[in-house]
Amino acid sequence: MKYSQTSFGIIYMALSSFSFALMNAFVKLLSPQLSPMENIFFRSFVMVIFVLGIFAISPPSKKNKKKGGWGKLLFRAVIGGLSMLALFYNIATIPLGTATAFAQSVPIYTVIFSAIFLRERPKIGVIIATAIGFVGVICISNPSVGGLDGKSVFAGIFSGVAAALAFVTLRSLRDYFDERSVVFAFGITMSIIGGVGMFINIPHLSNGWHIPNGLDWIYVLLMGLAGTFGQQFLTRAYMLAPAGIVAPIDYSRIVWGVILGLFLGDRFPDFVSITGILLILISGILIALPVFLRDIKRIKDV
Repeated sequence: MKYSQTSFGIIYMALSSFSFALMNAFVKLLSPQLSPMENIFFRSFVMVIFVLGIFAISPPSKKNKKKGGWGKLLFRAVIGGLSMLALFYNIATIPLGTATAFAQSVPIYTVIFSAIFLRERPKIGVIIATAIGFVGVICISNPSVGGLDGKSVFAGIFSGVAAALAFVTLRSLRDYFDERSVVFAFGITMSIIGGVGMFINIPHLSNGWHIPNGLDWIYVLLMGLAGTFGQQFLTRAYMLAPAGIVAPIDYSRIVWGVILGLFLGDRFPDFVSITGILLILISGILIALPVFLRDIKRIKDV
């Protein structure tokens, strides 16, 4: 039974990575017509409707959970949403694979924040892997002539840093709320922020409300559904299999990002960018490797 659950967890994580990559592709398709704020609103609103449908069938419960935690929940929702907003900005302005690689640099910053806030002591191998990841971030930033502009680099780094902060906070939220409540809070918060923000002229993020045309509405629906299914598959994967086994599979999102980006007209990454993407992939896998080996050993011992 353990092997069966682990296998299904791996499948769910692979489906999650592909679903999120599809979501990003639809954001790319919508970006010429809709601002990042509008994309955030539509992506979050569709997710809220979907989760409300789940709540109608199976209401959330705080049974066996601690009281409180609302401040942490709000912080996680806001910082996670800002991470997504930065990602959506980059998807609109730089190649999809590069934007995805920036966002997938989360483990690099998670190691640092876990040491600062959770008092965890990373081993020397994890420190080396983190350094490799930083070199990868520098490579995809490509500070040479013809590289990314400062705004895209800042948005890329911020998307990873903010997501890492949200991930570190998520660990403590497990004591207060179930997964669906955390997802729902995120959707509600970002629907409000995106709904208000898209009516305000914010440079690079919002330039007023635009009514999607017929085909855009289809893309909006598919973007929201892909993001919602990605979140549900992700949650299910962590419920069925050890985190150390399924987490490295999420890096396939970068590969999908490059492939889908090429289909959408992105230029093929240059040598420096490819090197950076590979270094971030290697860094994330190396950071997850000790947990992966431990979980594999634990399954074999059962």
